[in-house]
Amino acid sequence: MGRKRILVITSSVDETVSYIISRYSNIVDFFRVNVDDFGKYSFCINNDGWSISNGCSIIDSRDVHSIYYRKPMLPNLSSYDSQYHLMIQRDIISVINGIVDAFSRKVLTKPSILRKTENKVYQLIYAGKNGWDIPLSYIGNDNGDCSKYEEEKSIIKPLTTGKTYGRNGWELYQTNLFRGIDEDISLTPIYLQNYIAKQFEVRLTIVGRQAYPVRIDTQNPVDWRVDYHNHRYTLITCPKDVLMRCYQMMDDFSLVFGAFDFIITPEGQWIFLEVNPNGQWLWLEQNLGLDISKRIVEYLIC
Repeated sequence: MGRKRILVITSSVDETVSYIISRYSNIVDFFRVNVDDFGKYSFCINNDGWSISNGCSIIDSRDVHSIYYRKPMLPNLSSYDSQYHLMIQRDIISVINGIVDAFSRKVLTKPSILRKTENKVYQLIYAGKNGWDIPLSYIGNDNGDCSKYEEEKSIIKPLTTGKTYGRNGWELYQTNLFRGIDEDISLTPIYLQNYIAKQFEVRLTIVGRQAYPVRIDTQNPVDWRVDYHNHRYTLITCPKDVLMRCYQMMDDFSLVFGAFDFIITPEGQWIFLEVNPNGQWLWLEQNLGLDISKRIVEYLIC
């Protein structure tokens, strides 16, 4: 029996996929589609299924064992009139996501599931209903409702990706202390939370029922993502009740993979912040010698 074929949907700058292919290509036949290079592939969808060719090889819906949907990025459309950019982008996403969502075998993770579960409104409502320990939070577009978060130490965080592109290139908006807002936010809803003093933070990566709880000690008291160079990482034990809650959330969200973020208070309480259903994990594997990639590949080929 030959190696199982895995279709990987991602982008040309995805180092995680490059790492996986380099490490496991001896046991898996990977077919990589970089969506930002969409024009370099030939897509064919018809009554019998679909196929994708890159000029050297071809893959079709009949011989794919599983799909790994990672981090697709849209291509540069500067050669087209700007009035058509949005339409072209939607059409490309329609092709890619349609192929993945319609696939009847194993997918990690379908874009239709990602769209729902990475939504922070959806997560906040779920956590509130299910008794999770979470900061007092507000998502909305009413300036008056924000005033009480000015009275206490609070943070403002991106509601979606926090990434924009303009004249100066890409700009990234990250979690910051909230110092009030003077602008009209009726068309720009914001996400506020009471500030929680922390002893340290935890990134809990889960693949199936394999958990990797990593303690993150950082100098930044607000957002550990700001300064990776000064972090210290330690593999720790996750309390059983927290782990069971995470497993239940993954089941309720139809997730096999999840990257959970927690604040651990000076009293040792685990405060849930969010789960990223398609989060990054490679830097933790490389820092601590973890086997997250092995677990992902095992899931995709079993």
